[in-house]
Amino acid sequence: MSDIFREVEQDLRRERASKLWEKYGIYVIGLAVAIVVGAAAIIGWQEWRKSVNEAASDRYDEVVAAAQKEKPAEAVATLKQFADENSGGYAVLARLELANALMEDGKTDEAVKAFEAVANDSDATDIIRGMATIKATLLNLDEASLDDVKARMMPLVEARSPWASNAHELMGLAAYRAGDYQFANEQFQAILESQSIPPGMRDRAHVMQAVLAPYLETAAADEDGKKDEAAAKAGGEAAPAGAEASDAANGK
Repeated sequence: MSDIFREVEQDLRRERASKLWEKYGIYVIGLAVAIVVGAAAIIGWQEWRKSVNEAASDRYDEVVAAAQKEKPAEAVATLKQFADENSGGYAVLARLELANALMEDGKTDEAVKAFEAVANDSDATDIIRGMATIKATLLNLDEASLDDVKARMMPLVEARSPWASNAHELMGLAAYRAGDYQFANEQFQAILESQSIPPGMRDRAHVMQAVLAPYLETAAADEDGKKDEAAAKAGGEAAPAGAEASDAANGK
């Protein structure tokens, strides 16, 4: 893990930051997926373990264990049956596992819909709904517009959700793809200013800010050029007006 960031630092020293995304973009997205998936399993389990009865817990354990031994398509059927036959916390967790199985089976569109269903499930707590929203957005990131991603992620930021930093990261990636480099940089800066983010996310934010730096410098130079051009134009228009006033005063 440390080797890739050592290489990033070397690239920065050689002023090759503009090429970082091409080299590390897949890694950034892939690691984000892994972290969210892992967090989903841990947080989802801890959240619901406290709120359901022991019998449902045992049955859920059996179903998940069986699904893990099955092919993705078979796991989908196993988890769907359990989710349909139960309600409450473990049904929600089963739908999360179902969405993961759909994802592993290459059925991304169906997985997105499954995560969105959990995100809108009144039986799920805020932290579970937030996690499902993050995962649905992450899977659909290449297709969604920046406005769509903002609409999904800003409520998590405004509510100071435990998933707020993930929301900033996804908005930053969407903004980068859309060419809104200033907004993207603001999202990664927000991550760096957080006091409770894991080192991996902090490292990714630093990488993305390095990727964005050349674009921001170019944008700043273009803006300065426009201001200079506008000032020169204004000065040029003022000069003839001044000359006309002088001529009038001299009776010309």
